[in-house]
Amino acid sequence: MAIDVTQASKDWQDGAKAKVSKLIRNYQANPNKLAAATSDSAQKNYVAGVTDPVSQKLRLTRLKELSEGDLNTAMANAAPVTYPAGVDKSVTKYTRRVTPFMTEIDRIRPTLKARSRDARDNVMNRVIPLASGLQNKKKQLVGAT
Repeated sequence: MAIDVTQASKDWQDGAKAKVSKLIRNYQANPNKLAAATSDSAQKNYVAGVTDPVSQKLRLTRLKELSEGDLNTAMANAAPVTYPAGVDKSVTKYTRRVTPFMTEIDRIRPTLKARSRDARDNVMNRVIPLASGLQNKKKQLVGAT
């Protein structure tokens, strides 16, 4: 008897949904998630995975199986529910991460020369100081030099 792929897919879907509490419980019970994710070996595995030619070929093959319509339909079906929920869950993290940059802009802005009619002067005297200040802030936040 042949495997009923449709029924197997439904069984998998139903089983996975039914085990969400177990997934959460096991995830929360592991106290070493961040240490494992930020370890040297995890970083090496990540780099190896994304640079592996077989993985790259599989990604490309899977993308070529899709159409613009597939992507548009997936967005139209998922985004109205998932995007607002994700935004609501992320607002605290967004605020925490953007605040140092907004503070840096507020610090730099009073030091900028007044706007002029010359585009080059505006870029040199207004854009570059902001861009450099934000780049330096990013390096400071990640501990780079």
